[in-house]
Amino acid sequence: MTQSLRLIFGFILGSQLLSSSLLQAEQSEVEFFEKKIRPVLVKHCYECHSVEASAVKGGLLLDSREGLLAGGDSGPSLVPGKSAESTLIESLKYESYEMPPSGKLPEHVIRDFEQWIDTGAIDPRAPTQKQTQAGIDWEAARQFWAYQPLPESTPAGLSTTKLIDHSLQQELDKVGATSNPIASPEQRVRRLYYDLTGLPPSPRQIMDFVNDPSAVRWENTVEELLASKQFGEHWGRHWLDVVRYADSNGNDFNATYHNAWRYRNYVIEAFNNNKPFDQFLREQIAGDLMPAKDPQEQYNHLVATGFLMVGPKMLSERDKEKLEFDIVDEQIDSIGKAFLGLSLGCARCHDHKFDPIPTADYYALAGIFRSTQVLDGESQKYVSDWVRRELPTTKEHREQLAFHNAETKTLTAAIKAEEKAVSKAEQILKEFQEGQDAYTIDNTKAKLTGNWTSSTYSKDFIGSDYIHDNKEKSPVKQALFSMTIGKTGKYHVRFGYKGNSGRDEKVPVTIKHGEQEQTFYIDQTKPAPIRGQFIELGEFEYAAGDVVEVLISNEGTTGYVIVDAVQFLLHRESSEESLDADRLAELEKAVKAAKSALKSSQDKLAELKKNAPKPMPLAFAVKDREDCSDCEIMIRGDHLNKGEVVSRGTLQIISGEQASLKNPTGSGRLEFANWITSDAAPLASRVYVNRLWLYLFGEGIVRSVDNFGALGIPPSHPELLDALALRFQESNWSTKDMVRAIVLTEAYQRSTENNEESYKLDPENRLLWRSHRRPLTAEEIQDTFLVYRDSLDPSQAESTVSQFGTLVVNNSSNSQSETEQGATALKRTIYQPVLRSQLSELAYLFDFANPEMVVGKRPPTNVPAQALFLMNNDLPRETASALVSQMFEEHGTGSFTILNDLYLKIFGRLPDKADDQLAKNYLQTRLEDNADPEEIKAAWTDYVQAMLASTEFRYLD
Repeated sequence: MTQSLRLIFGFILGSQLLSSSLLQAEQSEVEFFEKKIRPVLVKHCYECHSVEASAVKGGLLLDSREGLLAGGDSGPSLVPGKSAESTLIESLKYESYEMPPSGKLPEHVIRDFEQWIDTGAIDPRAPTQKQTQAGIDWEAARQFWAYQPLPESTPAGLSTTKLIDHSLQQELDKVGATSNPIASPEQRVRRLYYDLTGLPPSPRQIMDFVNDPSAVRWENTVEELLASKQFGEHWGRHWLDVVRYADSNGNDFNATYHNAWRYRNYVIEAFNNNKPFDQFLREQIAGDLMPAKDPQEQYNHLVATGFLMVGPKMLSERDKEKLEFDIVDEQIDSIGKAFLGLSLGCARCHDHKFDPIPTADYYALAGIFRSTQVLDGESQKYVSDWVRRELPTTKEHREQLAFHNAETKTLTAAIKAEEKAVSKAEQILKEFQEGQDAYTIDNTKAKLTGNWTSSTYSKDFIGSDYIHDNKEKSPVKQALFSMTIGKTGKYHVRFGYKGNSGRDEKVPVTIKHGEQEQTFYIDQTKPAPIRGQFIELGEFEYAAGDVVEVLISNEGTTGYVIVDAVQFLLHRESSEESLDADRLAELEKAVKAAKSALKSSQDKLAELKKNAPKPMPLAFAVKDREDCSDCEIMIRGDHLNKGEVVSRGTLQIISGEQASLKNPTGSGRLEFANWITSDAAPLASRVYVNRLWLYLFGEGIVRSVDNFGALGIPPSHPELLDALALRFQESNWSTKDMVRAIVLTEAYQRSTENNEESYKLDPENRLLWRSHRRPLTAEEIQDTFLVYRDSLDPSQAESTVSQFGTLVVNNSSNSQSETEQGATALKRTIYQPVLRSQLSELAYLFDFANPEMVVGKRPPTNVPAQALFLMNNDLPRETASALVSQMFEEHGTGSFTILNDLYLKIFGRLPDKADDQLAKNYLQTRLEDNADPEEIKAAWTDYVQAMLASTEFRYLD
């Protein structure tokens, strides 16, 4: 099938999964079993269902895969791939047997078991038998390649670039494989732009490169891209995969991490500034304990420890000691994989089954991280909250904050006292009114029809304000006051308003009582005769329980209509009424004065908040506990079953008898971080260089990039990996130097074409006889679409979740939230929030890293849903339409020359004759001489969308 035909039928995909990918997926399932399944079985099941049990119940053994498959008296316990048919799940759900009998397990644990079974029930446990633990042969274990020291030197006279090409060619020569030629300039420059920046080159950049005759055009382009800010944005995303970055917690309480973005931006800046990786590593583990030469460095040191914070946590776990150890376990597991390529978490319950990591070493590390504080109090009952640390700021800012906080405290106290004063004044008024049968109903209690306007312009009004109709007469506005009579008698009914010129002269006020109605017309151009507040409507006889309504309307009026209050007063002797009225006025005035004072303070507080200085910047960062201590070994990982205390320390496989930390400062994190970049530096540098190799060649020299242990895949070029690790250290752990050296190699620039003879000799391309053909990532696809639409916002985002609620689930209903995520946002994808359990559709379909765990390499998928998304989703459709509009604006609707620009933009090359003919045939068939501009645009849009759905766009050659 030609390249052009693949254009139209882009949903027919041609990649295949390599065996290494399958092995990587299986390793991921092993890790899932070790972290999620084995600890539950050990804690809840082994006592009755293992070879160690005094009496095996039901003939069922759960301490091996064979035991689960064989089952017990009731038959097999699980059917791999079918959790719904597995009696183990029925028992856990209490649908048949009720296991464990001590109490049903939490729902999330049962879901873990369902996931484990549905994905094949991978179980690395060997068949069980009673045997004596032989222990670890340390001398033999240290012979393993990953624990060897680096060579003292590398071949002299060879640059790192030449060293790579020379080493690769040697291995190719050994098997007789022939390497591919250098790829075309168009392929190479497109590959380089995406690999270094994650964005496509523009047509001009492509043609400038193709037409540049100089011998250093490749080197110059490399330097330009390494110096761009897009380099840090793209390579920072690689690192965020490794450190399981997210802007929310996930799990049972998906809380928003409001300050995690600072860590994300720190990572981006670290790559752009070429921060030495050993320093980068130390800062992320113990930056808060490192000395800083200035406030900016102190800021970076604190923010860097967000690495230890961003993992998922079961915040609503009621057993807080268990939660604490689960967080420690997640930190140890992440550090082991990210920096050392070791699955340290597997030693929580027992000595590591495959690598020389005893349980004692695990708890030596656990002592360090249990002495590190992550949690701080509760955000609500039973739900733990986390540490927030103040970041350095200017003296002026601190003074502004201090003044603001003091004023806020003073006003808050005043408001509290004034609220009490209002409440007391209102209570006195209420008691007087009830005793004298005098009732005032403020406009705030009226049922309003239409939009009335609140005002306080005229003085001596009742309550907090009065209302007017703003001279808007259509539709008619009404205010309805309702009163239930408490005592039988004759009542004065009064209407309150604020009189002035411009008011209406005939405001209709209707009193309704049962079937009776009586309307009065009030001249509001004159002041109200009673204290300037009320006018008497009349005296009326009412019985207890009667409901009386007073309706004010602006129907038929032309001037302003004012409504303030309605008042009912029980008739008394004239002298008593005068006294009662005076006392009532006095009490109402007292209420008004109290409310006025309260409102004044509230207004001052509102103004203070409106002009508040920026809040103290906070870091999502750890700190040492006040009570740092060593940790006990938890028997079988159970925090309720403690064993002997283990001194805080490092790994014996690397440090031997010197593994224990001598008199650690605080938690010991700083000593541990220094240990990784000194004693463990050979392993740490191998792991990181291997990651850089992966990002540029598609596979690592060690293909199991997060596992350098016994279950990992051995290196294809061990001597080269060691030499690069040494060169990396000698170049001050410079990421950019190593990236530069790799992309300058001939090996990186080779074509991706197949060579049958070389394929037979090396079908997995482990010897790199060709370049690796890789798919664009979810972020690269989305960011490219934004570039194509000329809508990419290049600015760095701060907190894209600043207005999010406490829980992610609440954000969709918060209209003030900056909740843009996924295909609708305009900033680069790295600046958009990563919400656990709520990834965008594009991210989910195109293999975005799972933020629940360390992801050194994203497992590639090739599924029909990806092509369907590109053929049917609004995002690619709108992108195609925008591209066509741009082309028409530049070339006109009738010009076929737009095909050149489209091919350059989307495929990074000019169309050939076959491409030209295919496009012409398509347009002729589609349009049939139809000259309607909209039809022409629709035809081109369909064609461009097919280009965006093609494998040539989605893959880098």
